[in-house]
Amino acid sequence: MAYYRIRLNDGTSHTLQAARMRTDARSLYLEEPVAGDWREVFSNPIIDIDAIQRRFTENDGSQTWLPEYLPAPVGGVRAW
Repeated sequence: MAYYRIRLNDGTSHTLQAARMRTDARSLYLEEPVAGDWREVFSNPIIDIDAIQRRFTENDGSQTWLPEYLPAPVGGVRAW
Protein backbone atom coordinates (compact mmCIF):
# COMPACT_ATOMS: atom_id res chain seq x y z
CA MET A 1 0.00 0.00 0.00
CA ALA A 2 1.10 3.53 -0.69
CA TYR A 3 1.74 6.31 1.80
CA TYR A 4 0.01 9.64 1.20
CA ARG A 5 0.62 13.01 2.85
CA ILE A 6 -2.41 15.30 2.77
CA ARG A 7 -1.82 18.96 3.64
CA LEU A 8 -4.95 20.95 4.48
CA ASN A 9 -5.55 24.67 4.03
CA ASP A 10 -5.45 25.20 7.81
CA GLY A 11 -1.78 24.08 7.87
CA THR A 12 -2.31 20.61 9.34
CA SER A 13 -1.09 17.52 7.54
CA HIS A 14 -1.98 13.83 7.70
CA THR A 15 0.28 10.95 6.63
CA LEU A 16 -1.73 7.82 5.91
CA GLN A 17 -1.35 4.43 4.26
CA ALA A 18 -3.98 3.43 1.69
CA ALA A 19 -4.38 1.19 -1.34
CA ARG A 20 -6.34 3.68 -3.42
CA MET A 21 -7.31 7.32 -3.64
CA ARG A 22 -10.61 8.37 -5.22
CA THR A 23 -12.83 11.42 -5.41
CA ASP A 24 -16.43 12.28 -5.99
CA ALA A 25 -17.83 15.74 -6.75
CA ARG A 26 -17.05 17.05 -3.24
CA SER A 27 -14.59 14.85 -1.33
CA LEU A 28 -11.30 12.96 -1.43
CA TYR A 29 -11.24 9.41 -0.06
CA LEU A 30 -8.32 7.17 0.84
CA GLU A 31 -9.33 3.51 1.10
CA GLU A 32 -7.94 0.05 1.83
CA PRO A 33 -9.33 -3.39 0.93
CA VAL A 34 -10.90 -5.36 3.78
CA ALA A 35 -12.60 -8.74 3.27
CA GLY A 36 -13.41 -8.09 -0.40
CA ASP A 37 -14.74 -4.57 0.17
CA TRP A 38 -13.21 -1.09 0.47
CA ARG A 39 -12.90 0.58 3.88
CA GLU A 40 -12.41 4.32 4.22
CA VAL A 41 -9.13 5.34 5.88
CA PHE A 42 -9.53 9.11 5.41
CA SER A 43 -11.98 11.51 3.79
CA ASN A 44 -12.04 15.28 3.50
CA PRO A 45 -13.78 17.92 1.35
CA ILE A 46 -11.66 18.72 -1.71
CA ILE A 47 -12.03 22.45 -1.10
CA ASP A 48 -10.05 22.11 2.17
CA ILE A 49 -7.06 20.30 0.59
CA ASP A 50 -3.95 22.33 -0.20
CA ALA A 51 -1.63 19.57 -1.49
CA ILE A 52 -1.29 15.80 -1.79
CA GLN A 53 1.99 13.90 -1.92
CA ARG A 54 2.78 10.21 -2.39
CA ARG A 55 5.86 8.52 -0.97
CA PHE A 56 8.15 6.54 -3.26
CA THR A 57 11.09 4.40 -2.20
CA GLU A 58 14.16 4.81 -4.40
CA ASN A 59 16.48 1.94 -5.41
CA ASP A 60 19.00 3.01 -2.75
CA GLY A 61 16.33 2.78 -0.03
CA SER A 62 15.81 6.53 0.37
CA GLN A 63 12.29 7.90 0.32
CA THR A 64 10.99 10.71 -1.87
CA TRP A 65 7.67 12.57 -1.60
CA LEU A 66 6.27 13.57 -5.00
CA PRO A 67 3.14 15.61 -5.80
CA GLU A 68 0.03 13.56 -6.45
CA TYR A 69 -2.90 14.91 -8.42
CA LEU A 70 -6.56 14.33 -7.65
CA PRO A 71 -8.07 11.54 -9.73
CA ALA A 72 -11.17 12.19 -11.83
CA PRO A 73 -14.42 11.68 -9.90
CA VAL A 74 -15.78 8.13 -9.94
CA GLY A 75 -18.68 7.96 -12.36
CA GLY A 76 -17.60 11.16 -14.10
CA VAL A 77 -19.51 14.38 -14.46
CA ARG A 78 -22.04 14.90 -17.21
CA ALA A 79 -22.60 18.29 -18.78
CA TRP A 80 -25.99 18.25 -20.48
